[in-house]
Amino acid sequence: MCNKDDFDVIIIGAGPAGLSAARTAARSGCKTLLFETLAQAGDLGHPCSGVIAPLPGFVSGQRRQDGLHFPEIELSIPWSLVVGSISCQRYISPGGVSFQATFPARDNFPIAVIDKSGVLRLMAEQAVAAGAELRFGTSVTHVTSQDGGVTGVRTRQGEFAAKVVISAEGVSRQFTEEAGLYDTVTSGKSYAFIVSEILDAPAVTCSDVGQISTLGRRYTSVSTPSFGTLVLPAKGRAQVYFSVFADQPHIHTDESLWHYLQEYKQRDARISSLLEGATAIHRAGTRMALRPVPRHVVKDGFIGVGDSVGPGGHVGILPSIFLGQKAAQTAVQAVRSGDVSQKGLANYERLYRGPLSRGLDFEYRIITGLADMSDDELDRVCQTLSRINLAPFSFGQWQPIAAETVKWIVTGLPLILRDRKLLRRMLSGKPAV
Repeated sequence: MCNKDDFDVIIIGAGPAGLSAARTAARSGCKTLLFETLAQAGDLGHPCSGVIAPLPGFVSGQRRQDGLHFPEIELSIPWSLVVGSISCQRYISPGGVSFQATFPARDNFPIAVIDKSGVLRLMAEQAVAAGAELRFGTSVTHVTSQDGGVTGVRTRQGEFAAKVVISAEGVSRQFTEEAGLYDTVTSGKSYAFIVSEILDAPAVTCSDVGQISTLGRRYTSVSTPSFGTLVLPAKGRAQVYFSVFADQPHIHTDESLWHYLQEYKQRDARISSLLEGATAIHRAGTRMALRPVPRHVVKDGFIGVGDSVGPGGHVGILPSIFLGQKAAQTAVQAVRSGDVSQKGLANYERLYRGPLSRGLDFEYRIITGLADMSDDELDRVCQTLSRINLAPFSFGQWQPIAAETVKWIVTGLPLILRDRKLLRRMLSGKPAV
């Protein structure tokens, strides 16, 4: 067992948020310890498309000769870890009606698909070089508390104490719940079951590059809300995902989920031609616990970051790196000031509650709202949304949002009036169950 002052910061999880926090805290001179259940840096706990994009107002991006550079988070990704690019995300209804988010293709706004495992290994090396201690293959079993505040963590190797614990545990939310962040959340959990494959896809051409999310239940036998996503980062390459929502944690078996994925690939006319002759080279699956963002993401001695407190179950790679960095900076300031209370950590709370969180929540609400609609409803609402570019809404900046909204109202008012109830339902924020 370690003494209380042995560590300034303990971090749970070696995903993008956790490694960013470890690297930042160690570079600031704090004695930093990170625990990760998986065996080694770069191991992935859940499927991930690897799509990254700048976050206007927070993280800028630059396409350089040696790779992609994101200065605010001190991250450079060499071209060897860039799989391809993405400039458009389309949502297609069962009847083939689509709406989309179209992103600018500029050297100062790179949107790419990366080798997430490789980037995590790179960040782990940087964290170790900065002085952080990373313990892979070591599971945290509980957070420890005293007088309502978090004081450290418990593992099978003993208890470890720290002034601040940062939970970047991912989609399980066990430790953010144990710390009490969800005590005031009255709604229960729902779940998303996700299976995925990375494929060699000879039918994919350069003109197909992009991301497609297909909606509705017409093409598979799944009875609960679901949707599929196809990421096409480069010629000859595809990543396919099938997500199923449910209100029980064990309603779907591995066998049924993989069956649904195969149905989706073979029977869905919206994507099947792109996957003709494709061969799977990697498979993965996970279950995500879906909950709304808790009222507070900090408490005495504790900060929740990334997927552990995010809307839905997946915050994204660059937002997680940015939030992990900011959580660590807040923790360092609190340690130095001697105030690790909820008040002392309030800077992170204020940051998280701003435009970034609203932008992350927007896409989650759209997906869960759409997944719960009938096929006929989806055809209608997708027709209405086809008049708008959703890209500005993903980033939460009011000026482009206002401009796009005015354009949408002017060009699509009759459809908006027709489907106003469906649109309200889509944006209600209620998980699909």
